[in-house]
Amino acid sequence: MTTFRLDAFAVAAALCCVPVAAAAQQAAILGIVADSGTGRPLENVEITLNTGGRPAYRTLTDRNGFYQMLGISAGMYTLRIRRVGYLGHAQIITLAAGEQRSVSVRLEQTAVALEAVVVTAEQGAAVSDLGRQIVTPADVRLVPVPGGSGDLVAYVQTLPGVTTTGDRGGQLFVRGGTPAENLVLVDGIPIYQPFHILGFFSVFPEDLISSADFYPGGFGARYQGRTSSVLDVRLREGNPHGFRATASVSPFITEALAEGPVKGAMLLASVRRSLVEETSGTLLGATQPLTFESQLFKLTTTHRSNDRCSALALRTVDRGRIDPEEQESQVAWNNLLFGLRCVTLWRGGQLLEAHWGYSRSGSEAVARGSSRLHSSVFRMQHDLHATGRIGLIPVEAGYEIYGEGMTQDAAELIGGQTSGRDDVWGLSVYAEPTVRVGSRIEVRPGVALVASPRAAVEPRLRVRWEPFGPSNGALQGALGLYRQYVAGVSDMRDVSSVFVAWMEAPKSEPLEALQGMLGWQQPLGGGLRWSVDGYYKRLTGIPVTVWSAVAQFTTQLGRADGRTLGADVRVEYSSPHFYGFLGYGYSWTLYEASQREFTTWFGEPVQSYHPPHDRRHQINAILSLDLGDFTASARWQFGSGLPFTRPIGFDEAFDFARELSKVKTTLGTTRLLLDKPFTGRLPLVHRLDLSLTRAFDVSFGQIVVQAGAVNAYDRRNMFYYDLFTGRRLDQLPLAPYASVTLRRR
Repeated sequence: MTTFRLDAFAVAAALCCVPVAAAAQQAAILGIVADSGTGRPLENVEITLNTGGRPAYRTLTDRNGFYQMLGISAGMYTLRIRRVGYLGHAQIITLAAGEQRSVSVRLEQTAVALEAVVVTAEQGAAVSDLGRQIVTPADVRLVPVPGGSGDLVAYVQTLPGVTTTGDRGGQLFVRGGTPAENLVLVDGIPIYQPFHILGFFSVFPEDLISSADFYPGGFGARYQGRTSSVLDVRLREGNPHGFRATASVSPFITEALAEGPVKGAMLLASVRRSLVEETSGTLLGATQPLTFESQLFKLTTTHRSNDRCSALALRTVDRGRIDPEEQESQVAWNNLLFGLRCVTLWRGGQLLEAHWGYSRSGSEAVARGSSRLHSSVFRMQHDLHATGRIGLIPVEAGYEIYGEGMTQDAAELIGGQTSGRDDVWGLSVYAEPTVRVGSRIEVRPGVALVASPRAAVEPRLRVRWEPFGPSNGALQGALGLYRQYVAGVSDMRDVSSVFVAWMEAPKSEPLEALQGMLGWQQPLGGGLRWSVDGYYKRLTGIPVTVWSAVAQFTTQLGRADGRTLGADVRVEYSSPHFYGFLGYGYSWTLYEASQREFTTWFGEPVQSYHPPHDRRHQINAILSLDLGDFTASARWQFGSGLPFTRPIGFDEAFDFARELSKVKTTLGTTRLLLDKPFTGRLPLVHRLDLSLTRAFDVSFGQIVVQAGAVNAYDRRNMFYYDLFTGRRLDQLPLAPYASVTLRRR
């Protein structure tokens, strides 16, 4: 590993020091492309410089609508700017030797942008760019959700490599990682628990998001502090031309959204609240004590044509019982977030993106009558990212400064300490150039220098090769070292417990992951494409609970090492009136822990086991069909059984510290004895969700009516088996629903 770190760092350092003399005789062109109606920057817009009727140079805009072309020979060109759903732009441009020209354009929408089922060629479930998958509201809309709009978390759950332990708890496991190892950003600010306690919903409904970047692994040097995945969400801006409002209600959730201009700025406001606790008794035949709500406020201002700033406030609250019949158990969490984001095109041709943010999360749990478990974490940060060039090489670079504070009172969970507080301060800088080798190979070596709390180097390398030319298939690979200096600790023996205690990872042994991935994606023509990705992760310093032969909630914290390997296969078809997706994921995760308790019971100090999120096989299928006035959608999911720890019997325990019991005539406390960790497997699960949607145009705007069903063929999918009571808990049964959405335009 040492050789890899030094070599990658040396390559990145050398590329960052390329002399700029070679650029003296070359021209450059850059700018920002935005929507003419809203001013929103447009991503994946195709920019070409044509000469003689053929493209001589080509690029795409990034997430901020920014593009740059470097190394252009002097001469006259036709600049063409095109994106699906917008009128194209063309102009004649003459570039002199050494000239840097700034050309920013606003494109006008056409009716094509309103088609519901179309997924453009640059994005989709089977398309990624160096590990990055772009998710748009059109993608999110494809997945049936029992509410007035789609939800980002429901879409992400359909992707291979993403596992949930059930339809309650709000936790995602990505390619063998735990929920605490996922980085989720909203407008550049981290949020600790954005997924609601009912698994269909998150703080990212379809109507709020502009787009999202999802990295299941192999992410670049820009992202640090997490070892598993990145979900980077950008929210919409409010409508600048007039007031618009949306309200919807269903048996699961009610929500309202308002947007419009406010004194030269753009306002976006949203409120949501669950109704399932009130309606489930009638709808499902049994009350589901699950409640959540969220409130969001965003204000955006513009200065000149390319400068934008937005302020964000977000609050969420979740509470309930994962097991409806366990009256004394409860779990709750909340988030509070404030953020400021500014983007500007600097005079020297660099795009600057800055964030200032505060994020806090608190959680608590009561398990089987024990005292309450508490945990809270907050983070204050400032970061700056610059996109520019060194000579002829595009470079993204930046820094981040942050402070993180964590408190926990979790004696029943991690034992030995009743409460604690950890404070972590950090500074990181990174750089990632983009090097073109010929016309078909793109190399992005990156490096992050991190001081949190001790200095470390995290090298990254991402490569893309298009052997048959653009849009004819691509081989992509990534290799990188990732570290995490905070730990989110859960009692993984109990799937019904979603309480997370945040604390500082040991300075001598932070959680570390060495990740490698290799994949191929191929368009087949006619809207059909496929992709396959293989991945491997080596993990060290994983925080795990110490095993005990007695099923109890007082335990201590240990460490484990792990390995994950797997493959994702995706096939996707899209046309103006039909969309289909089929994904298969294979994953194998193994932990290895050394604990003295293993020696006592099994005669060996080291045990290897598959953790409870190790789902070996899973399949997801999505269909969406435009039937004229109606849109029909379906999602089917299949998953092999998750691991659990088998019981081996019971005994009677006496507490002689309190009294001398008469062991011949009285009984002690009944205890459940456990076998080696996670040697059993739960039954497989599968489920079908359906929806049918119809929109009606009315004088004030639009009415959208949706009818559907969760678990349409009423499959009894086991959530978990309560070893203490011998009782089985299932996931949601057949749940028909209807929703009505009013849109005022």
